[in-house]
Amino acid sequence: MATFAISSSESAVSFATTDTDARLIAIAALLQGSTSSICTLEESGIHSPKLLDGRRYASYDGRFEDAIVRQMVVNDGGAGDVNFHSLEFHGYSDLETMKEGSVVSSFLSNGGSDSTWIFSHWEAIKAERAKQRLNLMHLEDYGIPYGYSPVLLASEHTLEKQPDMVSRVLAALDRGYKFCAENPYAAAEILQSEGKHPSLSDLQFLEESQLSIGSKYLLEDDAGEEDEGVWGRMDLERWTNWVDFLFDHGIVTDRKGVSLPRISVNVKNLFTNEFLPKA
Repeated sequence: MATFAISSSESAVSFATTDTDARLIAIAALLQGSTSSICTLEESGIHSPKLLDGRRYASYDGRFEDAIVRQMVVNDGGAGDVNFHSLEFHGYSDLETMKEGSVVSSFLSNGGSDSTWIFSHWEAIKAERAKQRLNLMHLEDYGIPYGYSPVLLASEHTLEKQPDMVSRVLAALDRGYKFCAENPYAAAEILQSEGKHPSLSDLQFLEESQLSIGSKYLLEDDAGEEDEGVWGRMDLERWTNWVDFLFDHGIVTDRKGVSLPRISVNVKNLFTNEFLPKA
């Protein structure tokens, strides 16, 4: 069984609202800024979420994903009548997707769907280099106060039984992310040499990707002098805004589809900064 997991912040919400003894807690934000976008091909004419009514959306089947996209459409003035369909194995059962590391070329460009969720520092840059013109619809621009994504998660049991190990892992990650922020070209070379995946064969793409995402690794200048340049730290207000949104719009439901009450989740129990290196 894995000791750590990488996912979105809503995964912590999901584990906190299921009938299981397992609880995953976010212990570090891998990015401070969001790179999530809903994308369409420019030629589709779908340049805003409301135009997704009656169109297809290739879903990764995250517990809250479709409802978030539907609310994004509604916030833009649409009805939320999106035709959701699944990406089997997140699209990676498709050999072209596995090779390219992107669903844009393997699904959207081939007519397999009209839209999907991407990370702009990866799929959008790949598309740009392939001369594929995209419409990118950022969640925050349409009333979605998206939380931290991705985050590093660990179980309550791990945090209780192996706190020193967790702290050492986060200290190593802290050094690594700061190195990447300061040395994007070297980071790209290391990723290529150590990753050894077909989607990592283009070093120039990796460099462009690192340059795109590098400013989101650490807290920005306006975070305050004490927090500037800090990696991993999470803010209670941002978590609270995201969780409130999920509950206010009935997105958090039980297995029968019944909306759960806001009291179901104590935000302070979803994440911790305790194991991060001290500034």
